[in-house]
Amino acid sequence: MTTRNGAGTTVAVVGAGVSGMAMGLRLQKAGVPFAIFEKGADVGGTWRENRYPGLTIDVPSPLYTFAGHRHQGWRRWMPEQREILDHLCDFATQTGLRERVRFDSEVVSAQWTGTDWEVETAAGDTSRWRVLVCATGFLHHPRIPDFEGLGTFAGELVHSARWRDDIVTAGGRVGVVGNGSTGVQLVGALGGVASHVTLFQRTAQPIFPLLNFDIPRVMRRFAASDLLVEGLVRFADWFVGGASVNDDWRRRFIERAARRHLQTVRDPELRAKLTPRDASLCKRPVVSNRFYRVVQRDDVDVVVSPISRVVPEGVVTEDGTTHPLDVLILATGFEAHNYMRPMTIRGEDGRTLQEVWADGPYGYRTVSLPDFPNLFMLLGPHSPLNYIAIHESAELQSDYVMQMLEALNRDGIVGVAPTQKATERWLAYIREGMPGTVWASGCTSWYLGDGDTPVLWPYSRREWHAALRRPDLADYEVRRAPVPV
Repeated sequence: MTTRNGAGTTVAVVGAGVSGMAMGLRLQKAGVPFAIFEKGADVGGTWRENRYPGLTIDVPSPLYTFAGHRHQGWRRWMPEQREILDHLCDFATQTGLRERVRFDSEVVSAQWTGTDWEVETAAGDTSRWRVLVCATGFLHHPRIPDFEGLGTFAGELVHSARWRDDIVTAGGRVGVVGNGSTGVQLVGALGGVASHVTLFQRTAQPIFPLLNFDIPRVMRRFAASDLLVEGLVRFADWFVGGASVNDDWRRRFIERAARRHLQTVRDPELRAKLTPRDASLCKRPVVSNRFYRVVQRDDVDVVVSPISRVVPEGVVTEDGTTHPLDVLILATGFEAHNYMRPMTIRGEDGRTLQEVWADGPYGYRTVSLPDFPNLFMLLGPHSPLNYIAIHESAELQSDYVMQMLEALNRDGIVGVAPTQKATERWLAYIREGMPGTVWASGCTSWYLGDGDTPVLWPYSRREWHAALRRPDLADYEVRRAPVPV
């Protein structure tokens, strides 16, 4: 059954994570009719889906709140998953956003009808909305490696993003495939708990020391203040952001910090295995105080020989060694460039998003796409992911979308989509910013994307805000309703 949602501007938001709630806050305040479609049974996005042992945020908690709704209850500077998820669930209830979420409603397709979007869920329900906002995030579709024999493993096999509480690691032989943030956190948590941990490492990563501590109760109000948050934001932009986009003393300082931390590994053979080849910050930064201590334990091994195949009893590496395992954890990351895919999204002329993004994902000013009228993305391609807080980016993009909704409320306007010319100009601007950044240093990283245009932001925070401060309607094609004869 197809339901319509009345006259005027109505908005369907897909995803009830951080970005979906940022959009919902603004729509709720403006009195715009909307609903948030959420595939899961609760809010929280990546913090609901990811709950493996050792999962901790890697940015200071004061940054992980919405402007105007600073959380005064953070107990840790870098909280664990449960504390973050509890906060997001409480926030949804306190703000009334929970009442606007349609839980267990996975959107499988959306089609532009010429006047609105027809949205279909996995249950077969359809509804029509004038505007579609995709707030689906990028860390929720697990990347499963195609190892020979993976399905034959006789023990517990799990991807880190599909962790189950009934998996027993205590006293068992555990293998962890991957040494990004997830793998490093897992090894740090399981070393000394499992009888033996084997880390299968493909590429050594720089590991930065983690500053973490309990926030004293008397300091929690200050930790939630705009003064501290803005100070942290400005420092991250100047120091980490500056090191990312400029080859200067800040980048060299960060390199030295990573090397100095590596020197805490006493065994030269193990230290050589863990020595990265790529520049620091090229990949997603990995922070941990436990990892280098744990990998030096006698019951932890770092294996650098590539995996040849998986057999019922464990993993066989190319050097011919069989590593017996009871539990095999795939910490192999996500299909980060899927964005709202595998949803089938059809724009004008019936073209699908999959066809349009065949050579790699892209967008105009990170929020919209040519030939997809009234479709907006939050944390879409080219959004900053390494040194600007997710909340800040989602809020800035949501403010931009709200301004576009004002344009849609003008008489006779049915839809708006960026022009091809404006989009090409934007993509050229992104490409021009890459030389001199750490991502142009020759490394490989999921930051870079699949096409010829990087999917990250190569400029400063100030330029990021300038790009999204105010829409330039001259860059948009305006679809108007036919004039009655």
